[in-house]
Amino acid sequence: MSIIAYSGGGHLGTFCRGHELVCQFGYSHLICKPVDKPQDPLLNLPDMSVVVSATFGEQFLLSRHSWKNETDILSRIYHYLIADDYAGVPLSESELVSAISIAFEQRLLLVIPIDKD
Repeated sequence: MSIIAYSGGGHLGTFCRGHELVCQFGYSHLICKPVDKPQDPLLNLPDMSVVVSATFGEQFLLSRHSWKNETDILSRIYHYLIADDYAGVPLSESELVSAISIAFEQRLLLVIPIDKD
């Protein structure tokens, strides 16, 4: 999260503008709501492969890089999705993956590849 250049990226609270997730191949992706999408003309288009089905979103989340992501990245993305810093009921990893992948499918969250070069 320290390399991302977009303001509010990776934070909790009302100023959060998305989270960075590193896939299994080491590529960074910005996960954000459509209203929080950065107004960057050089930003890549959202990855539409996770929109096709919730199954593709689940595969994307489950195959994330094991040590380049924060340990609580799924819970941070979920809290960002529901706009609540502290959800009352702790969810398991499979429930978090399911909820986030459904949000991908419903286009409540975008997955945007980030070029680090």
